[in-house]
Amino acid sequence: MQRAHLIIFGSIGAIALAALLVIIGVIPGLKEARPKSFTLTVWSPEDPAQLWEDISAEYRQKQAPTATFEYEKRDPKTYEAELLNALAAGEGPDIFFLRHTWLDAYRDKTTPLEDSRLGYRREDLRGTFADGVVEEIVGERGELLGMPLAFDTVALFYNRDYFNAANIPMPARRWEELVTQAPKLTRLLPVGTIQRSGAALGTANNIERAPEILTALILQSGGMLLNARQRTAALAGPATESALAFYTSFSNPTKRSYSWSGLMKNSLEAFARGEAAMAFGYSSDVRTVNAINPHLNFATAPLPQIAGEDAQVNVGRFDLLVVSRLSEHPDEAWAFLRWFGEGEINKRYLDTLGLPPARRDLVLSRPPREYLVPFYDQVLSARTIPVAGGRVIAESIHAMIDAVATGRFSIQDAISRANNEIEAALRRRP
Repeated sequence: MQRAHLIIFGSIGAIALAALLVIIGVIPGLKEARPKSFTLTVWSPEDPAQLWEDISAEYRQKQAPTATFEYEKRDPKTYEAELLNALAAGEGPDIFFLRHTWLDAYRDKTTPLEDSRLGYRREDLRGTFADGVVEEIVGERGELLGMPLAFDTVALFYNRDYFNAANIPMPARRWEELVTQAPKLTRLLPVGTIQRSGAALGTANNIERAPEILTALILQSGGMLLNARQRTAALAGPATESALAFYTSFSNPTKRSYSWSGLMKNSLEAFARGEAAMAFGYSSDVRTVNAINPHLNFATAPLPQIAGEDAQVNVGRFDLLVVSRLSEHPDEAWAFLRWFGEGEINKRYLDTLGLPPARRDLVLSRPPREYLVPFYDQVLSARTIPVAGGRVIAESIHAMIDAVATGRFSIQDAISRANNEIEAALRRRP
């Protein structure tokens, strides 16, 4: 009997001990596995730290309680150099900010999200983002290269006081109207020097967004920067010639539209200081103007279009967040970006910064500030300077404008040189 009792009590004790170990997690059992903790470091040159603290706190509360975020706002002037140095040293953030034109140069430094992973499906993109964004964020195998944040477009800035004084009720909706308005707003000194510009157009070195403005004119004229497969340059042709001639006419003293000089200040600074009646910029440039002159009475209007064309063609740029190739938590990083790109969260981010959306479902939402209305209205009709070729395309267009505006090359020769530079950049792509 004693032996039987010992066996029984010993068995009960062993079972109880095993159950206890299962409960406290020492051995596998019924206890649910605890989610692993992870830390994601994020770098950006743009966003306020408090915004990221609020967003990451909500993500932890609703999606991943074991997540920790370390946000580092970097100096915009040194951001890219610091990022490249960190990545070269095998360090750096898990998630980092890129302009879309930088994307091609960072392909080997990022981890894209493969099609059909973590809920991502390539076929859903066209219903989610503006066409101009979708064309640039998908790799050759359908992978998602990054999560778009905002899609900013180029619009017209105009001085309301100058327009009122000249009895011009509204800014030009067509480029031909702008040619008529600019001389009415331009003021020349007796020696012919421009005292006040009617429209800041015509050069490259002192015009903010010059490559984007000329790109819009080329696209509106039916031209292209690259061919359909983005394998070769397509600048050469009558569309680029007419667009370049029109653009540079504003800095040509012999032309009716003459209203700008290479000797003037930067276009946005000139506009902010009342030395230009019209200028062009992104919605983010409104902050620059307000910082220089917070009392300026100005408004924004849509980018002018070519007369006789029903379809709107605008131009923009977008920012995106990408996952580093060096991240030890790529799935967790992409899960966060997928959540961050959803409508409600993305809208809060955009409204805080005063930027227009890349998402289609947010285009019809109410902009938080009146000046954003034209930028919102242009999102769906906007195209971009292509990712293929990277920053070389914008640099080549900039040089092309400068060559014609300064008289160093003819229009045809300047276009040919730019086309060749872009072709060489495309050939260097892997």
